[in-house]
Amino acid sequence: MAGLEFERPFVKFFLVMGFICFNLTIIKAEETKTIKCGQRNPQGIPTAAASTPSIGESKFGEFPWTIDIANEGRVFCVGSLIHPRVVLTAGQCVALPEDIPNLKLRAGLWDRESNPEHYPYQERSIEKIILHDDLGRSRRRRRNDIALVIVNAPFVLADHIKTVCLPPANYVAPNGTTCYATGWGKQSLRGDHSQRMKLVPLTRIEDGICEREMEIQLHSSVMCAVGQNGSDTCSGDSGGPLVSRINADQEVYHQIGITSFGISCFDGSPGGYTNVGHLREWIDEQMKENDLETSTYIHE
Repeated sequence: MAGLEFERPFVKFFLVMGFICFNLTIIKAEETKTIKCGQRNPQGIPTAAASTPSIGESKFGEFPWTIDIANEGRVFCVGSLIHPRVVLTAGQCVALPEDIPNLKLRAGLWDRESNPEHYPYQERSIEKIILHDDLGRSRRRRRNDIALVIVNAPFVLADHIKTVCLPPANYVAPNGTTCYATGWGKQSLRGDHSQRMKLVPLTRIEDGICEREMEIQLHSSVMCAVGQNGSDTCSGDSGGPLVSRINADQEVYHQIGITSFGISCFDGSPGGYTNVGHLREWIDEQMKENDLETSTYIHE
């Protein structure tokens, strides 16, 4: 048995949990190989059993870095894989120590209520959580809503399980950028959570527009986006990745944001997303302090 470390600078909590140490390997099938970050599967991964996705749903394996964070099997939050052992998510999702023993992280999941895929999902538990030391969780004071979750054993990378790329430090997505969020959040304000992974197209908007509509002052660690054609992120999507192609000449996706907060859903109002570029240096520092490679989320 060993202590599960819940780390925030100057504050540490310990929860009793057993874990096994594994060597870090990145493999596909039975071969050891490196899988590049940010590789979307635009047509999905064909399977004999998986049915055709409905409007607003992703295809199986289309966004292979999306991680389901379930609380006793229920929709709770979302994350993204940036290293075989590290999931990037919102700090609000993992800020309460009492939640941690009940959380499971699942990679390669698409349909939460059945398993029609050829490739099964992989499930891990939490070994360590790293929060930003200046996390602000209230909507009006939301800032640095970010966390790194180190899992107890590495995910095995494959066609339907890959890492996402992160943008360079201080990267700012231009206004008007088309981006995509994924998760299993609600499909309408008072509706049910999505059974299959959602695909939400959004547009990056000016901070000033967001501040006026939300009646708040945005922290530099927050950016805003609004859903296209009635789509939106909602309850259950928190912590999920917001990705875009930061170089139009390359079919490589970088995570520019983390789904964080909003004033409502599906009414045309903007949502707040953690600005990953603003916090890239913080991410790199935490990875290095924990002897974890950063090359798994760098596009070369």
